[in-house]
Amino acid sequence: MNKGILVGLVVLVLVAVGAGGWFYMSSKDIGAAPSADAAADASEKAAAVPAVTPDDKFIGNADAPVTIVEYFSLGCPHCRHFHEDILPQLKKDYIDTGKARLVFRDFPLDGVSFAAAALTRCVNDLAYFAMVDTLFKQQDTWHVQNGVVQVAEIAKGVGMDQAAFDACIKDKSRNDKILAIQKEASDKLKVEATPTFFINDRKLSGVSDYAPFKATIEAALAAAK
Repeated sequence: MNKGILVGLVVLVLVAVGAGGWFYMSSKDIGAAPSADAAADASEKAAAVPAVTPDDKFIGNADAPVTIVEYFSLGCPHCRHFHEDILPQLKKDYIDTGKARLVFRDFPLDGVSFAAAALTRCVNDLAYFAMVDTLFKQQDTWHVQNGVVQVAEIAKGVGMDQAAFDACIKDKSRNDKILAIQKEASDKLKVEATPTFFINDRKLSGVSDYAPFKATIEAALAAAK
């Protein structure tokens, strides 16, 4: 991600959290997942392997032989599809059995998704995953024009008043961390779409069904033996 793009993302955040402003861009325009036929080619060798940090949120066993790192935007319908339709099976087969863990990494594609990502980081650790689930389930409600207003309503549902919400999404330190995650993903890991997954040293982009995950994870488990 070059300096111009990084500056642009900062502007998106400022617009989204400003005086009633908003920015919305469909994932069909940026970061759209490829078709199922394209996704059937499965994984490719990753340009680099993302390192898991203490700030990362993940589900599963920290010592699992397979680490899956997902870059996602909360406003991306393909990401919603993964979380609602693919993750339950993935969790049953590999995460709950201790074979894999899933690390969540923010890659918001627009200002309102950036505000939503910031909100997930303002709730406590136990509530983080529930907030991600809630935002995906209500995506059609808030990922719209003036959607930050709707994100604020979701925050109020968990006891956060308007002043606390405004402080949350305007926190420079937190926003800088999200931007840094995006910059590393773009510059070092060559992430160009959401969702993008790194499964140990393999990369999957825009997967629309379960089969490529199963094949890539099974290969990673075999290699780890």
